[in-house]
Amino acid sequence: MNKTVEHLRFFLCGIVFGIANVIPGVSGGTMLVVFGIFDKLTEAISGFKKIIGNLSFLISFALGAGGGILLSAKVLGSLFKSFPVQTNMFFIGLILGGVPLLYRFGTSEKSVKPLCAVPFMIAMAVVIGLTVLDRMNVIDIAPDEVTGFDLIISIKLVVCAAIAAVTMIIPGISGSFVMMLLGVYQTIISALDSFNLYVIIPFAIGAVIGIILGSKLISMLIKKNKLMVYSALMGLVIGSVYAILPEGFGFNLETGFGFVCALFGVLASVLIEKLNSAEKSES
Repeated sequence: MNKTVEHLRFFLCGIVFGIANVIPGVSGGTMLVVFGIFDKLTEAISGFKKIIGNLSFLISFALGAGGGILLSAKVLGSLFKSFPVQTNMFFIGLILGGVPLLYRFGTSEKSVKPLCAVPFMIAMAVVIGLTVLDRMNVIDIAPDEVTGFDLIISIKLVVCAAIAAVTMIIPGISGSFVMMLLGVYQTIISALDSFNLYVIIPFAIGAVIGIILGSKLISMLIKKNKLMVYSALMGLVIGSVYAILPEGFGFNLETGFGFVCALFGVLASVLIEKLNSAEKSES
């Protein structure tokens, strides 16, 4: 029964990770940190032997992520159109609720040093800077229209997916935002909605390549200097709050309801952390 609950938690984490990666500005990597499985996932896919050894965990997580992506392509579009402030603020609540957990992970071996402020500030500046560029419409690339097999477009999708996939597991960086900068976001969303395999297959191949290579790099960096890496991750996570701050945010009734949704997000984050702590104490 304990294993069933564990795999259910991985499945639910996968769903949220998948949903987050479809929303521009929301970081799937941040959700991994919030749910306490960032280290576990990056380690599990850092090599072929690791993948085989963690296959049951990866299957549970991948099924959830795939379901989350398909679900969000259908449902979240309408939620963001009808309740943009409340939906964004729920994700902000999830992020803020996970900050104490991230701090504990980062300082589990060494205490914070003044030098930690450097990667923290740089990482936060990167996220906020990218968000400002996006809101200023500095980059505007038209999406590709794909109705059949095209070798050039397929290669482009594989490369763009690999780049975006690396960012998907980095807390604070939105994979979908990077896809927008690369000009493939609308192409992917349309393909998911219409189940266009000419887009989905090459993108899936690129995503797998990017996630495996990216996780290996991140796992290696954490082993080398955990404190500095987590300082940078903290900066990415804090910066992502500004990145997904909704446009209608202000002193109004809509924002008031948004704060209620943010509170639910914090509570959801704390609940998942408690489940994670309970699992560790039992094992």
